Amino acid sequence: MDVPDQGALDMIQQEGYGWFIEGDNEEYMAPDAIMVTKNEVTAFNEAAEACYDLFKKGLQHVADHNLWSRLGIPAEIIPLIKYDILRDLPHICGRFDLSGGVDGMPIKLIEFNADTSSLMPESAYFQSWMHEPIRLEYKGQFNYLVHDLTKGLRDLKNQFPEKTATLLLCSLGYEEDRLNLNVIREAAEVAGFEVDYADLEDVVFSDEGVFLEAEEGYVQYYFMYKMVPWEFMMFEEPELMELIVDLSIKDEVLVLNPAYTIAYQAKHMLSILYELFPDNPYLLPTYDTEEPLQGKQYVRKVNFGRLGENIEVVDSAGAVISKTHGDFGKFSKIYQEFAEMYADEDGDIYQGSLFVAKGRPSCLCFRRRDDLIIDDDSEFVPHVIF
Repeated sequence: MDVPDQGALDMIQQEGYGWFIEGDNEEYMAPDAIMVTKNEVTAFNEAAEACYDLFKKGLQHVADHNLWSRLGIPAEIIPLIKYDILRDLPHICGRFDLSGGVDGMPIKLIEFNADTSSLMPESAYFQSWMHEPIRLEYKGQFNYLVHDLTKGLRDLKNQFPEKTATLLLCSLGYEEDRLNLNVIREAAEVAGFEVDYADLEDVVFSDEGVFLEAEEGYVQYYFMYKMVPWEFMMFEEPELMELIVDLSIKDEVLVLNPAYTIAYQAKHMLSILYELFPDNPYLLPTYDTEEPLQGKQYVRKVNFGRLGENIEVVDSAGAVISKTHGDFGKFSKIYQEFAEMYADEDGDIYQGSLFVAKGRPSCLCFRRRDDLIIDDDSEFVPHVIF
């Protein structure tokens, strides 16, 4: 259905999010919405809850059997992973990518963006603004992301009352990452944190903690929420990671999302989950080798891929029928049975995403593409419940 979107586009500009609709992103926001039923929303929520429970069980299995190397996780970060699990450091925000769920199609788990999930401004704000002109005619959206993030961060503050509630948001400096962190900022400020932002290169990591330099001296932060992937630190900045592990275990800083989310993020976890739960209705057959999927259509992707990069779709004859390039080809691969996506009358495919805050379903959104792979060139599509 069409959405009267000029007011929403104006709001996006006024609120400082023009980057999402300018230049190369001019056609990123779809001018229409996908209509979903209340029962379909319920089914998406049930899938997210079930999948999150699977990942928790998978993490316990990895820890019990010391399978970190199978996930591609180096030994240096494992003490922090175990410590974050032991102290029950909460998972603030993640996003499941799912196929199906619309028009009677079964829901299947594609992957879990558990560490530095994007799409937050689009999901929390933009689709709500685009929906506003028609809200009286329909039954709203499943969109509680800011509310649930606020509750999760307030619970975090209460869980560690001995720590001063200063929160540093940081990223590698990309505009999209900074804008995603604005959603965390809003929730954290309502939750009672004093919040600042800095690019990672401007953050001071010392043996005593995490600081920013200010006119009055150095300001210390006892909580840090990063849009810097754990795998970036593991493989590109190992000295920084070693320092963060040491500071975290000494309780000088709490780093979010927790270190155990790198185990959720690793695509090899999908093959472990399928080994453990082969009859689960949400899991696609997924393997660490491609032999079991020969003769079937499947997807080849890398363990720590992002942005839809370094993905190949292989048909039943073994031919690559769609692929994306990228910067992650050095990582090991998994092989996942191809999942049919919902397609509209124009042949565009839709991938649903379900945000979870502290492990609970929080917000639904969709992206679409006129190809087999959802990547950075896909459109963001708001949803309306009817």
